[in-house]
Amino acid sequence: MSKTSPQETKKSPDNSVEHALLDLLQIEEKARLANTLDELQFIVLNETRLLLEYRQSLLWRSDSKVLVGASGLVDVDASSPFCTWVNALCKGVLQTEKADRIHRVDPQKMEQEDAIRYAEYFPSHLIWLPIKNTHGEIVAGLLLAKEEEVNLREKRLLTFLLSSYGHAWQAFSRKSRLLPSSQKRGRWWLAGIAVMALISMIPVRQSVVASADIVPSQPNIVRAPMNGVVDKILVKPNELVAADQEIVHLDSRELQQRLEAARQTYAVSRAELRMAQQQSFRDERRKAALAVLEGKQAQAKLDVDYLQQQLERTVLRAPYDGVAIFDSQGDWIGKPLSLGESIMTIADPNDTALDIRLPLQDAIDLEIGSHVLLFLNSDPSNPIKATLESMAYKATPTQEGQYALRLKAKFEQKDERIRLGKKGLAKLYGENTTVFYYLFRKPISALRIWLTW
Repeated sequence: MSKTSPQETKKSPDNSVEHALLDLLQIEEKARLANTLDELQFIVLNETRLLLEYRQSLLWRSDSKVLVGASGLVDVDASSPFCTWVNALCKGVLQTEKADRIHRVDPQKMEQEDAIRYAEYFPSHLIWLPIKNTHGEIVAGLLLAKEEEVNLREKRLLTFLLSSYGHAWQAFSRKSRLLPSSQKRGRWWLAGIAVMALISMIPVRQSVVASADIVPSQPNIVRAPMNGVVDKILVKPNELVAADQEIVHLDSRELQQRLEAARQTYAVSRAELRMAQQQSFRDERRKAALAVLEGKQAQAKLDVDYLQQQLERTVLRAPYDGVAIFDSQGDWIGKPLSLGESIMTIADPNDTALDIRLPLQDAIDLEIGSHVLLFLNSDPSNPIKATLESMAYKATPTQEGQYALRLKAKFEQKDERIRLGKKGLAKLYGENTTVFYYLFRKPISALRIWLTW
């Protein structure tokens, strides 16, 4: 069996030191070649493993007091309980006397709750490695979680590596702090202000968006001709009707009874008048009663004619061809009506208009003939052109509790998408103005009210 010479036994530690130095130079080269601070942080977290083994590494920045990375993770959640606890731990380490040296974080010097979390998150050893710049200021702290303590040789190698990390870190910090001179900054500010001023003076056309519905251009509202109760609705909602078609029947039973009684009264008055006329030939005194009986007959005839007309009015007919617009039939059956109360609308489906409700706070200067675009909810990508036809002079409350101006526009051309009842958004165009006024019109109005100009 061959024996190993003393020279060969001495080569083993030398080779390990040589490999460690080569690893150190390799990591330093990677740190110098890093293009961004994020790349450098990735190298610090993951490439340090070439010098010593560890289970996990954490990188904490001293300027932001935030954990910025962990080995094996792309990103860390700064709001997680683990990150919050590590941030507090690193802040405490930074305030100790050992903060500028490589040392083990002792869990026995922690509070009981922190010691329990320490045992939950980390193995037996958690090593603090300070990364310092050339001025000796700690810019970051590297935490290594491992099973055993760091020996003296590893500490020396880590000291050189941390110095390289700090130098590279300082280079990136210096780049971030490089600012142009005050004169150059002033020029940039002046140039930016000039560009913004020029942009704010660009002429644009005022516009505003408001909700809109397609409504009949000349609707004919069917109203109750008398006080009564709805007996039948003979058409369905949105059904086409013809002129003079029966559409609504009011309850006529009371009128029929009154009409029958009036006819009986009329028949009795006629009989009394005929009898008085026959008796007047023999008795001159009966002639004086003829005038009274004739008046009673005439009154009875008027009552019959009036009730007959009222009975005919219980049948409501369509004024012309169109579409019957109203709510559900069941909502009207048995409903009492007052004289003049609206029941439904008969509208020509080919004669439509655009009803626009412009909120009072969004009102701009508009003129009759202004351009309008309708973006239907069913087809918002293809607007329909219209022209402003009329404007209300007074705002009225809407169902949403706001005040709005009612505007009406007519469509410039026929389109198969124009159907009664469709809804959408109307964009109205006003006068030309500047970009500044277009963007700050509402803030200026609010500020004027607040300052009571």
